[in-house]
Amino acid sequence: MAAVFIRTLIIYVLLIAVMRFLGKRQIGEMQISELVTTFLLSDLAAQPLVGAGVPMSYAIVPIVTLVCLEVFFSFLPTKVGFLKKLLDSPPSIIIGKGKIDRREMMRMRMSMEDLLCELHLAGYTSPSEIEYAVLEPNGKLAFFPVNAEKPLTKGDFASGTPTQTSGLLHPVIIDGKIMEYALKDAAKSKKWLFSTLKKSKINDVSEVFLMTVDDAGKSEIITKKECTS
Repeated sequence: MAAVFIRTLIIYVLLIAVMRFLGKRQIGEMQISELVTTFLLSDLAAQPLVGAGVPMSYAIVPIVTLVCLEVFFSFLPTKVGFLKKLLDSPPSIIIGKGKIDRREMMRMRMSMEDLLCELHLAGYTSPSEIEYAVLEPNGKLAFFPVNAEKPLTKGDFASGTPTQTSGLLHPVIIDGKIMEYALKDAAKSKKWLFSTLKKSKINDVSEVFLMTVDDAGKSEIITKKECTS
């Protein structure tokens, strides 16, 4: 009995330390790799608890190995472009400029019932109220309502008219890497991108930490020099 208690305590402390190391995320906010790792960790941790003859090392070594792999593969895509495409799925625009993209819904295996359910949970009754609906990599839907559905701000009261929005913000460069999907969503070309960088006196894409452009064509650039290291 004492051995079971000690085993349980060791595994419990180890898992708490591992989950704190991996970061605080809810299940719905996890990437696919993080979710798979979590399931594997729970299975590995159970082995020495249900089997008294299973050595503790059979759980500890795989758990530590999995955590190291998860940290390694979560960092690697930020430095290697093609791995980012392989391991990380880009956001999917389900509703763009007020129009539902049926092809994208089919690709994401999302039914109209699923979309309506998410709309209702977010406090909307109809897709016509939404300018953009974006399925984020963590599986959550983000809704951007049309101007008429947005709450009034202090600026709106001061001017007497609602502030016109510029649509969705497209991250065309992230950490020195060109986001092809964002350029496509923004209907911009690489020629436009390099021309815009040149106007800002930036000669190399690698100097840019974040570059965004909205549907009105307004771009913003944050260089790596402007960020804290």
